[in-house]
Amino acid sequence: MRWAGWDGWLAGRRGVLTLLAAYLGSAVICGFVAAAATVAFVDLHVYQIGAAAVVHGVWLYGVRHWGLPFTYPPFAAVVFTPLAMVPWSFAVGLMFAANTAATPVMFYLALRLKPVADWLGRADAARLALAVAVIAIWLEPVYTTFAFGQVNILLTVMVLIDLTLPDKSASKGVATGIAAGLKLIPLIFVLYLAATRRMRAALVALGSFAATIAVGYAVVPHASQYYWADLTFLDTNRISRLSNDWNQSLLGAVSRTFGYEPGARWLLPVGAIGLAGLALAARAGRQGNDATGYGLCAVTGLLVSPISWTHHWVMAVPALLLAVLAVWRRRHEAPRLARFWLTVIAVLAAIGWTGIARHQPRLSPNQQLHLPVFWQVVSEIYVLAGLAALGIAAGAYLRQRAGHGRLAGAEPDQPLAVAGRPPPESAGPLRPRTSE
Repeated sequence: MRWAGWDGWLAGRRGVLTLLAAYLGSAVICGFVAAAATVAFVDLHVYQIGAAAVVHGVWLYGVRHWGLPFTYPPFAAVVFTPLAMVPWSFAVGLMFAANTAATPVMFYLALRLKPVADWLGRADAARLALAVAVIAIWLEPVYTTFAFGQVNILLTVMVLIDLTLPDKSASKGVATGIAAGLKLIPLIFVLYLAATRRMRAALVALGSFAATIAVGYAVVPHASQYYWADLTFLDTNRISRLSNDWNQSLLGAVSRTFGYEPGARWLLPVGAIGLAGLALAARAGRQGNDATGYGLCAVTGLLVSPISWTHHWVMAVPALLLAVLAVWRRRHEAPRLARFWLTVIAVLAAIGWTGIARHQPRLSPNQQLHLPVFWQVVSEIYVLAGLAALGIAAGAYLRQRAGHGRLAGAEPDQPLAVAGRPPPESAGPLRPRTSE
């Protein structure tokens, strides 16, 4: 990939060092801004008190910080136990350093997904990942992960590690299963592995997830009984009301749109959207396009999860980069269409940089069910973008099906383009897209 005239100062070691310095400078500024925020590292506090509960034998699901309970699986508290043994300032520095290191790694791994890995060499992917990280760190999902001391970037890296491993790798699936043991949202990627016919990796992921449950039972058996056997993990009220205007899930959007907390009857349409999204992701993955598959699967998981805070949506951020690359690669085929999609992606990024979804007036739970139209749209902006991504993917699928139908009736010696399907070499790879 050419760097459009930037090769001179971005090439080689000098280019990497320049981008690394720019990224570290951006990250340091982000850290200072995060530290000055009212909610600075609030979720890290929750991790620490959960870890302390395990160390001191206190009831895990009874501890609170600013009224926020520990809501994660018991395995997460076990993993966080080192945080209970170090000073608070060290814990903050450790989490900040981990997120700082993981952010460009997240983008790099996304660029190693097929077919993007065939377009970019490793060196170009590393440079592009650093360049993107300089500005992407200020996108709301990324910034709030830093500001709250969250682990969502690390979980995203774990999922991407598995997807970039060769399918024959014996360890493929381990990282995804462990990530799901820390938070449940990555579980959808176990289904993705199975649906893309990588059954061994899916079984390994499922086994790793089961191992995290077993570890929880071994260390904190009563808490594990409460969380798993008593089905407490299904009770979203222990986290928040679904109508919370920071909840960027389908059920959250439904509650704010219709003015009531959604009941069981909404599980069917939400489940249908989830199955459709997973089917679209799996179809891309089976065609060797894990870039599209990853993006659609991440968006689907975030939509169907009952609670999806804005910082959870960091899992979908790499999909924006992948979409830009796909559109840019095909810009000469349809320049106007390319400009349109690049503009759409730029608008989505601008929404992320403004952080408008978190800058709503602080309202009571009842008021959140009766938002003014403008703030209602703002409160559902991630959901709308996610549904649009699935809609675009579904439209592309239907167009391709129609093309296959025309191809079936074409003369055998007709070129594919005449039969209604573009030649293989022109086919684009990607169709665009608290404390918990």
